[in-house]
Amino acid sequence: MTLDPLYRVIGWLLALFYIPTHSLGIAVILLTIVIMLVQFPLTAKQAKSMIQMQRVQPEIKKIQQKYKDDKQKQNEELLKFYQENKINPLAGCLPLIITIPIGIAVFRTFSHGIQKHLPQSGRMGELYHSICGTRSTGACTAYLNHNQDNPPSALHFLGMSLNLSARQAQKLGAFGDAWPYYVVIALVAFTGWYQVKQTQARQLQTSNTPVNAQMQAMTKIFPVFFAFICLGLNAGATIYFVVSNIWRIGQQHLVIGKLYDQAIAAGDLKPKAGGPAPPAKDPPPKDAPANGKGQPSGSKGSGGRGAAAKNPPDKNPAKGANGSDNGKSQGMSSGARRKKRKR
Repeated sequence: MTLDPLYRVIGWLLALFYIPTHSLGIAVILLTIVIMLVQFPLTAKQAKSMIQMQRVQPEIKKIQQKYKDDKQKQNEELLKFYQENKINPLAGCLPLIITIPIGIAVFRTFSHGIQKHLPQSGRMGELYHSICGTRSTGACTAYLNHNQDNPPSALHFLGMSLNLSARQAQKLGAFGDAWPYYVVIALVAFTGWYQVKQTQARQLQTSNTPVNAQMQAMTKIFPVFFAFICLGLNAGATIYFVVSNIWRIGQQHLVIGKLYDQAIAAGDLKPKAGGPAPPAKDPPPKDAPANGKGQPSGSKGSGGRGAAAKNPPDKNPAKGANGSDNGKSQGMSSGARRKKRKR
């Protein structure tokens, strides 16, 4: 399968973004954003598939344990289970089928020579003429290879020549001249490491199963391995990988994390044991007090306030709220009447 049509699409987009910006580096960043936007529906589908697989993981383990001695029966039961629950276990691999060819196409667009895939006529030919002038494609390629230490200004971005790799830049000059290339490679390694750690943290949040040793080793080895590969990649392709990693980090934090939170709130996933659980919202009992103080207002056990409500003092002054004072005043009235009778 040839990727020539994809090369031409990438070259056309770079030429399009170069027209308003007059910067090939910014054109590469805008190209990366467009590619990430196109891939987003697939990425969201992948996240939903991962959530579904985590939700049914306990049932899958039961089937595997039940038919552990009969692999054929185990596969049949798993397939039946997936069909009944409308789950496609391969849906999580779909974005990789799309993203890997695009990444290869971006790499080869720069490694084969970006001038080979750019439109050359009309307004869209502005980037090509900024790089090659009036030369033909073959003559332009020979010119760029012969003048690697002095490339056209259209290829300059952040102190780098976008058609050179870190190794090529170091061969042409001292390490001090190549340090921008190594900074970009370090960003590729760091963003790749952070992206894997972010994914593992999300899985740990919704699963009681710890990350296995192989996954932990991949977290440490893969960013270093990929950084080593980037030593031979053109700066333009390296910038593409940095921007795409940063995009995925933000996407996982803002969008994919929201899908997980929605699944937890809906009960499809449960938070890890020992983690913060959502507050319970049980309905109040039917005999719950209306005043929120233990008993309803005016009940027998509510004290003087309830009694006063039923027997207000003005109706029976001899039996008011303060019984001792009322008794004393009543006794004094009787004594006064006896003295009056004696007289």
